[in-house]
Amino acid sequence: MKLLENFKRQLDSCGEIQRVWLTSFNIDIEFIETFLLPAVLGVDQPRTRMDYEVLQQVLSERNIDFRVFCDKRYIGPDQNKRTLISVHGVSLAKWGSVSHTMGFTDESLFHAKVIYIEGKNGRVLGAGSANLTLSGWGRNREVFQFVPVNEKLLYQSMRDFFRNLFDNINEDCPLPNLRSFSEESSRVRFSHSFQDEAFLNQLLGEHKHQALAIWSPYLSKDLARLIHNLKEDYKQPELSVHLVADLAEGQYLRTSWTESLEKQLNESVLTLYQFPGMHDDRIESTHAKLWKTRTHLAIGSWNCTKPGANAVKKDKKRWLENVNAEAGLIFKDTAKIGDYLGPALEENARFFASDEQLKEDALDVPKTLPFDLQVIFDWASLKYKLTGVWNDNACDMNSYSIRLPALDRMIPLVWKPRLKLLEVTQLIVADPSKLLANHRYEVFKNKECCGTGLLIEISTACRRAQQYDDLKSLFDAMVMEGPEPSVDDVSYRVFDGEDNSVYLDENSLTEQANSKIDSPDISYFRLFSASYQYATRLRGAKSLRTLEQWVFTRPGCLEELVDKTQSQISTEKPVLFHWFLAKEVNGLCHLARQLQLSEPYKNENETIASDRWKKLKILVPKLPVEADAKYVELLVKEYTRMSRSWGSV
Repeated sequence: MKLLENFKRQLDSCGEIQRVWLTSFNIDIEFIETFLLPAVLGVDQPRTRMDYEVLQQVLSERNIDFRVFCDKRYIGPDQNKRTLISVHGVSLAKWGSVSHTMGFTDESLFHAKVIYIEGKNGRVLGAGSANLTLSGWGRNREVFQFVPVNEKLLYQSMRDFFRNLFDNINEDCPLPNLRSFSEESSRVRFSHSFQDEAFLNQLLGEHKHQALAIWSPYLSKDLARLIHNLKEDYKQPELSVHLVADLAEGQYLRTSWTESLEKQLNESVLTLYQFPGMHDDRIESTHAKLWKTRTHLAIGSWNCTKPGANAVKKDKKRWLENVNAEAGLIFKDTAKIGDYLGPALEENARFFASDEQLKEDALDVPKTLPFDLQVIFDWASLKYKLTGVWNDNACDMNSYSIRLPALDRMIPLVWKPRLKLLEVTQLIVADPSKLLANHRYEVFKNKECCGTGLLIEISTACRRAQQYDDLKSLFDAMVMEGPEPSVDDVSYRVFDGEDNSVYLDENSLTEQANSKIDSPDISYFRLFSASYQYATRLRGAKSLRTLEQWVFTRPGCLEELVDKTQSQISTEKPVLFHWFLAKEVNGLCHLARQLQLSEPYKNENETIASDRWKKLKILVPKLPVEADAKYVELLVKEYTRMSRSWGSV
């Protein structure tokens, strides 16, 4: 895949990566996670579920802002997301419901294909015709170009593009308003549909042009009318269009044969050409989009259609309705137009689609919900946050509900009719284990599923991806592996079974709970020694962030110890060892809480919510009924005295 290799070169040029933002019309999550994410992280392609867990862990550790934006209607229910990368569905209808100045309606498509890479050594912007799919990057004939972002106007136009996208998803764009750049150049311009000046205005400028070459797989149904309007609206009376269009199934152009079109062909207002390259049977289709005048070259997502070219404004303030959101790069280029054209195509009515063929080839736009919904899960607080905007004039606002991973009940979506906003809902998750593998929510109307979406997961560094197989392994690591136990051989909490089914840590916990712990496998000495090492590591934390890692996020953390202990105690008959185990674990929890509230950490920002700290405790089981009362009294007294040696701050 040539584009993938080019993408890797751009990553290398930026040094240590900080941001990678990608936009697309439609997406293939598996392609993004299998090819693009490993390229960003510089690791091998994943093959198993655990490999994807490693990807996510590396992404969290490096704190790279990796995001994908696409048309929200094309995040299909078949998208199987294995990592926590943020996939944002863009809704142009949301803007249309607020203001018609942009020309967006519920028929408009978010069609831009843009890549922004930012690292410590520089910034790169890419644009072209390739969607974030295997076909777009490996099977179609596409055009895509990257340029360094080292010029003020280029950076500002790029920033304006992404500010609009972040606004659409109700987030603040983190790109600052930079003013100084090492190089000033006007060789390239970033053109997009959120600007006041139309794409064709930027391409044609004030010049009178005699020729315009266009590569476009998709064409206006009334192509002659589009060409006529282009000449009229942009005052280009002598303009002739040289069109390189993909033949659908190798047989026909995606437009109708009309008398007006025949006249334009006869008068050379329109001329048809084949692609100017060698034939390759491996290529599925020519999806490239390119516009060329004698002075400039545009590479982007613009098709030769009325919505795709978003050509003219209705008046000085408003665009014509139903335009798409497009984007691309415009270069100064004085190469001959003929260099971009292949052999002439025979001008014959048989090369044009019938009405039936156009109908079969028409884009099937999935039915969308009457509202935009954003579902965020915060791994630090273990809380869902739901926000939404109602985009429709329909009044039936109270018949929708949502099913969220790790919650057993359906959650009603309650709307504010006047503001057309969803009442902000926050929900606490007691057991987030199901969220380790399930990143999707479902929307229901009157108990029937009517839509799906992907969660936006934040504070991903607080998501514990690994765990020890059992208490014995955990204690062994604490006692024998020094102050920083290795996590190389620690199991992942999400894994593939022999039948390719996905398993969660709760399965292994169930198996663990069925085995006896009151056995020679874990001695009292090992229990007390491991507890002492735990306390030493907690006390040795130099920052609140380090303390939180030992308590909540790293393998063998205190939260994992609490979970394993609680599971063990709750499934067995009370024995003396359980009493000691619970007391030791509670002592560690008390110590951790005291440290978290102590003076050295007071000026640091907390990551983990206080609710999770408060849950760090275990109900101490009763001692065996056959135990002698005096023995029990002595035992409690001696244990209390002993535990004070490390259990206070």
